[in-house]
Amino acid sequence: MEFENREEQFLHEHLFRHFKENKVEIASAITKLFPFLMSLRDRAFISEQMFDHLQEACRNLVPVNAVVYTVLSELERTFSLSLLDELFSRTNLTAYPDL
Repeated sequence: MEFENREEQFLHEHLFRHFKENKVEIASAITKLFPFLMSLRDRAFISEQMFDHLQEACRNLVPVNAVVYTVLSELERTFSLSLLDELFSRTNLTAYPDL
């Protein structure tokens, strides 16, 4: 990923670190898969295969927050500002007030 300037790079690194350090808190705030997981799939942040795997995990009684933490850990690899926009979208903030 290329950055226009040092400030942009610093901001990206700061946001990434904050995201990484707060994955548990984010996962704890997301109490149900809809709309979180569906919006990630619909916007191609996760594959259809990963989506199916995560839904199967919930059907097998893996707690939602553990599934969400798994998703966030995977998304950490390809972290972007557009991910943060989606994560903290109006829809998600409405669905998950603790987010």
